[in-house]
Amino acid sequence: MEYPILHWSFWGGGLLVALVATVHVFISHFAVGGGLFIAVLETRSQRLGLDTPGGSLRRFARFFLGLTMVVGALTGVGIWFSISITAPAATSTLIHTFVMGWATEWTFFLAEVVTLLAYMRAAGAENARRRLILAWLYFLFAFASLAIVQGFISFMLTPGQWLETRRFWDGFFNPTYFPGLAFRSAMAAVLAGAFALVVAQSEAGGAERGRLSRFCALWAVLPVPLAVAAGWWHISALSPEQQALVWGRSPEVAAGMRIFMIAVAAVMAGGALLAGFLSGRRDGKHHGGAARRVAWAVSAATLAASFLFTGSFEYMRESARRPYLITGYLYSNGIPVSKAGELNANGMLASARWSRVKTATEENRLEAGQELFYLECASCHSLGGPMLDMLPRSAKYSRTGMEAWLTGQGKIDTYMPPFLGARDERKALAAYLTEGLHGVQPPPPVVIEPAAGPTGPGDTAALPAFDDSSQYVLTAVADKGINMLAAPEGRWTMALGTQGITAHLIRRGPSPEPVTEGVTVTYAMQGQAAGNFKAEGGVFRADLVPVSPYPANPPENVFQPYPLAVVTASDAAGNVLAETKVVLPVSTELGCKNCHGGGWKRQVAGIADATALDVLKAHDRLSGTRLAQSGKPVDCHSCHADSATGGGRALNLSAAIHGLHAVYLAGRAGEACDLCHPTDPKGATRAYRDPHQEAGLDCSNCHGVMEDLALSLLTREQSQGVPAAAPLMKLIQPRAVDPAARSPRTPWVNEPRCLTCHVNYQAPQTDQAAGNWTAGRESLFMAKRDDLDALTCPACHGVAHALYPALNPYGRDRDNLQPLQYQKLARTLGAAKNCKVCHTVDMDEAAHHAGMGVE
Repeated sequence: MEYPILHWSFWGGGLLVALVATVHVFISHFAVGGGLFIAVLETRSQRLGLDTPGGSLRRFARFFLGLTMVVGALTGVGIWFSISITAPAATSTLIHTFVMGWATEWTFFLAEVVTLLAYMRAAGAENARRRLILAWLYFLFAFASLAIVQGFISFMLTPGQWLETRRFWDGFFNPTYFPGLAFRSAMAAVLAGAFALVVAQSEAGGAERGRLSRFCALWAVLPVPLAVAAGWWHISALSPEQQALVWGRSPEVAAGMRIFMIAVAAVMAGGALLAGFLSGRRDGKHHGGAARRVAWAVSAATLAASFLFTGSFEYMRESARRPYLITGYLYSNGIPVSKAGELNANGMLASARWSRVKTATEENRLEAGQELFYLECASCHSLGGPMLDMLPRSAKYSRTGMEAWLTGQGKIDTYMPPFLGARDERKALAAYLTEGLHGVQPPPPVVIEPAAGPTGPGDTAALPAFDDSSQYVLTAVADKGINMLAAPEGRWTMALGTQGITAHLIRRGPSPEPVTEGVTVTYAMQGQAAGNFKAEGGVFRADLVPVSPYPANPPENVFQPYPLAVVTASDAAGNVLAETKVVLPVSTELGCKNCHGGGWKRQVAGIADATALDVLKAHDRLSGTRLAQSGKPVDCHSCHADSATGGGRALNLSAAIHGLHAVYLAGRAGEACDLCHPTDPKGATRAYRDPHQEAGLDCSNCHGVMEDLALSLLTREQSQGVPAAAPLMKLIQPRAVDPAARSPRTPWVNEPRCLTCHVNYQAPQTDQAAGNWTAGRESLFMAKRDDLDALTCPACHGVAHALYPALNPYGRDRDNLQPLQYQKLARTLGAAKNCKVCHTVDMDEAAHHAGMGVE
């Protein structure tokens, strides 16, 4: 924000630092361990009289001098250069916080250089005592330098009390200072032994080479268990969030841990081989040239494994800081944590001193988005390069899906910082990451050709006859006006595709009577066997009716989310008493592809295999499951219950889905629902089709906005003792002022009450029903009875989300078949003085409920 930063799109800002720092860390730790090795070997050589001016100790020391003082010094300067152009804010903080500490460390480093040069100058001198003193002095200076730098490095990972006090010593002696110092000391010894193993193979004398190889191998192997123990101590000193990252919450960090364990095993194996068989036999006879060549190869492999040992630890330590450069103080993109509120309120572009673009609009969205990518993403992500390449990571998203991801970024997956900036900026970055990088454009609206059938073009199936001479009225209404089906032949299913039907058979007359005795009611759908209703509670019920938007014998590629069923009532002799038709809504247009990639499975709907697989991978990443590798279809209800299916041992399905996705879809109204449900007004189903939509209402008016809906579901789960509820609730900011809008709710049981808005059945007095839930199943709209306890509400009004007069995209009156059949008017049954549908005489008072009107 306050500094210009290197924009190196292909390599990514972090790769430059990683390459230079890994080499420098390797060499600097070797400088410490090698210093101890030289001091010990000098002591050993003088006591045993083993070394000569041209011996292995001198060769090791010359190699040591060149590597540590030349390459080490150059890479040290390289680190300062690279971090100053890629992470200037963090660099400034380290300098200003620990300026005297850095001065002390540089003093010790200068002492290292002088002492090592003096030692090498004294290498051929007769004064062995001077060499010994200089060797041990060098090690002490080198270790002191390591001990000071460890304070700065561990401060970035665990600043501890410094976040509150800003005191030097609170930052220096932080929670991981001593565990880190112990690990680095052991690591330095391992590196020294690994380097010395290579040098030892150049020893001309077989006996001395064997003795030296065994000595160096033990030097490389013995500190490894100490390093592993110190590493465990180091991890235990981290915060729970950091430990989760180290133990595999991030796939990249999990890979680092695997490499670390492989490297440990390789160093141990190489050292054991070189300490034993390959170093020669103890009887003084030594193996020939082939064995020596193998020893060379094993020593080189051990050295390479020690490099991986060091590099994987540094990678995990760096990764454990995510999403920070300095934990709790500075995000990994260099933005101070304390600036988050200001940037969200005022915008990132306007606040960034070096940004070329100051505002984000629809017209400049790609340019603004690119600038935001440099400000917030490029410190970690490359474009087409080896460092966390953004191209494959963004390829699956639609623009809307990417905006949703950015909304939830850093909340569920906490190893990334949150997006900081205004919503227009978030939309601009989403556009750049999709349109700018991949040319992804929003799909055009679906063109719907109404299917042939009643009230549609090519009408070939007339409505069943009804006139004043008819003795019976038969109504039939589906349970769900919006019904989703995740194809069971796919990788997973939510098992929501079945329907239920409630039917009423009314014997017409001045006082109509419901009929259930001596009558058989059946339903039949195209291509399916007939099904039977059961009489219960004065109505007929058909449960678990299988439905599909793909007809059994269709024209090619037909998608029909509103299939028709013919419902027939017959007497005991098989005579038809009444017949009607009902729509049984069902759709496979679930919008998972918006965020999980893939296309439609069947042109305009259906969950493609790539989409379904990505959903399972996301579940595995977040929940530690292995569903994607199982190879078997997953029934979501096997773990996530809902009130419709019962059972389960985790969050119920509705709470789990809405709770998670509310984090990503925050700040939206009804369009949040349209992204997942088949209600998108430009989609293929357009399932929200009743008069409420024409009045300008959307899903959120009744069910609440996404955040409040999720909180209502999670609050109920929390009261049931489900532990996963509380963490999600912390991530969701309520939107409604009235806490009632997020009062506890059981899915499919506690739904919005119609009378919240339509007080005493009158014209609506408000347009917000969220929080005023039905008490139980018996008070749901689909089951609620009139004042006479004779009819359910849908029998006259139609199914929820498609109340009469509904506007169906697959034929204007496809949902209005029964009102058209019985009163030739697409309105509530009995409306506009049509009480004679059932009563056969004019009615002058409201009987079924107050306020219904009979004029």
